[in-house]
Amino acid sequence: MERPHHLETAQTSTSSKLTGIVIVILIHVAAIAALVVTLASGQIMKQIHDIQASVAAEKTPPKAPPPPPPDLAKPPPPVAIVPEFSVQQEAPPPITTAPKAPPAPPPAAAPPAAPTQLESIQRTHTTPPYPTISQRLGEQGTSTLEVAISTEGSVTDCKVTKSSGSERLDTAACTYVQSHWRWKPPTREGKAVAVSTNVNVVWNLKDAQ
Repeated sequence: MERPHHLETAQTSTSSKLTGIVIVILIHVAAIAALVVTLASGQIMKQIHDIQASVAAEKTPPKAPPPPPPDLAKPPPPVAIVPEFSVQQEAPPPITTAPKAPPAPPPAAAPPAAPTQLESIQRTHTTPPYPTISQRLGEQGTSTLEVAISTEGSVTDCKVTKSSGSERLDTAACTYVQSHWRWKPPTREGKAVAVSTNVNVVWNLKDAQ
């Protein structure tokens, strides 16, 4: 006896709905399972990572500070040890000083030399030549002269203090006496001194040449 057609259709529809519900449930279950697995695996990985980080942190010791640089100070220079020698020296002999002789008395000062007088050198006191014109004119007389005598005994100056009456004769007398007459000068304390003196030159026609 065949089933009615509408009953088969109703059964088929019910089966299809159940199948769909089962599929949907399975999909949700699979999704939830996948989500749970995913969350669980992530949590596990995080814990593993934290454990590894803590282990790595424990294994890595902190770095020690670098050692200080070595002391490069120069060593002190070597000190030479010189042995000390003591040489015993002989004591110097005592110095004896002879008594000094008393100083000799200074020599007695020589008495000062006695002063000397002016002396004429007679060989030089010759009569001057008679001027020719005065002879012709008959001029004669005595020329008195003041002459200055140096320390060498020569005449350095001459002047007429009393004329013979003829200027020509007076000039001739001064010129000749100054160039020819000489003296030995006087001395004072042993030294020659310059002086002045008066001389006379006599003009006489009897002596004229």
